[in-house]
Amino acid sequence: TSLAAYKLNRPVRVVANLDTNTQVVGVRPAFLARYQVGCDDSGKLNAIVMTVYCDVGITNDGYTGNIFLSRIDNAYYSPHWKVTIHPCKTHTPTSTFCRSPGSAPAIFAMESIMEHVAKSLGKSAEDVRIINLYQEGQVTPYKQPLTYCNISSLWSQLVKSCDYHVRREAVEAFNKANRWKKKGLSVVPVKFGIGWDGAPFSCVVSVFAGDGSVMVTTGGIEMGQGLVTKVVQVTASTLLIDVDLIKTRPSDVLTAPNNSTTGGSVGSELCCAAALSACQQLLVQMEPGRQQLPGDSTWQQVVVKCFDMGIDLQAKAWLTRTSPNVFNYNSYGVTCTEVILDVLTGEHQILRTDMLYDCGESMNPEIDVGQAEGAFVFGLGYWLSEHFIRDASTGQLLTKNTWEYKPPSAHDIPMDFRVSLLKNAPNPLGILRSKAVGEPPLCMSCSALFAIKRAIENARSEISQDTPFSLHAPATVDVAQTDCLVNEDNFTL
Repeated sequence: TSLAAYKLNRPVRVVANLDTNTQVVGVRPAFLARYQVGCDDSGKLNAIVMTVYCDVGITNDGYTGNIFLSRIDNAYYSPHWKVTIHPCKTHTPTSTFCRSPGSAPAIFAMESIMEHVAKSLGKSAEDVRIINLYQEGQVTPYKQPLTYCNISSLWSQLVKSCDYHVRREAVEAFNKANRWKKKGLSVVPVKFGIGWDGAPFSCVVSVFAGDGSVMVTTGGIEMGQGLVTKVVQVTASTLLIDVDLIKTRPSDVLTAPNNSTTGGSVGSELCCAAALSACQQLLVQMEPGRQQLPGDSTWQQVVVKCFDMGIDLQAKAWLTRTSPNVFNYNSYGVTCTEVILDVLTGEHQILRTDMLYDCGESMNPEIDVGQAEGAFVFGLGYWLSEHFIRDASTGQLLTKNTWEYKPPSAHDIPMDFRVSLLKNAPNPLGILRSKAVGEPPLCMSCSALFAIKRAIENARSEISQDTPFSLHAPATVDVAQTDCLVNEDNFTL
């Protein structure tokens, strides 16, 4: 549109159909990781050397390699790291940021390493994961000490609450009794760093003298994540008024300039921090008026008195926070997923998913559980079905609509979906003792892919082909079926 407007010297608007839009707009960058791992006989990591290639498209604008580097360790300690990443220019549209950019592929790469180590040593992947989990006081590859780390406790709680060991035996029994249907079970943890540096947000709180109603505007964008609801809650609890008195206005650059992108899982909490600061400032401004009235005066009476005294009934806060570390704090979680796979067709069904997530002291548990559920299902498409196919010579996207490109649908949601928030875990480093929730659960949805891999491994073991292999994402139906190595020699009457 910019080029057309320049050439025509007039405003230009482009309305594209879905096919055209999908072909023009960039997608998540593809990553390829090659690695070498040093470990002892128990599977405990000694060193990791990794070379990563990132497809950025025609320009480098959507490069997420720096995020990949900061999340590559996931929840595991290794004393030695060497990770090199190369952005690769290709003849495709510039890649773009999408929920958990860089983080999701980094954590998947690390989990793939744990799978490979376990298979090579003849151990279960879960046993190798357990002995490598971070412990409090250990230092990450980016030199940040973990002064608080509860991932081992979360793992123990989740394994117990989901009856992991009983279900693992049941899965093994099922697989022994069935040749063409296989089950898989996988447990995946996450350590997800939350950083506030370079993410300023503002909030304007205006009180109307006529009825005492309050208008709140922040610099964050509501996109279904509950940002506005949480801001209203913080405003009501700080001003000690009913939420029915509070209205919100969408953000715009006139009322909220110089704000950060709403992303990185921090938009809601930083807008809440700005709202908290603005409300506290407003209470200070209104205090002279409050002192002129009896202690049991209503909010509306205090507002009118302040107005009569010429007190400004509007306050603004613009907050930008810094930290000496890469991240202000870490969110932790553990997820267990069970699937059933049709060996002949590659089709699967997610039977059950259990997630335990450390959300600190949640501002709104219903919103946060919904965010965790939505993030997990969002990730299922990334890991299992959303496959981009391009013309090798031109780079043109061939999977340009839902005939070929398959986002998750109702049938893909786990049949039994259990999400719990860790209790009694206030976050002293967070806003109102809470933690972010937007992206970390997405990174644990790769547990579904690894559960499918368990099922494939069992199918391969029955034809003496149980050797290490990589299950690349997305693990679509055809990929899963092919990796089962079924051929006509397997069929007998």
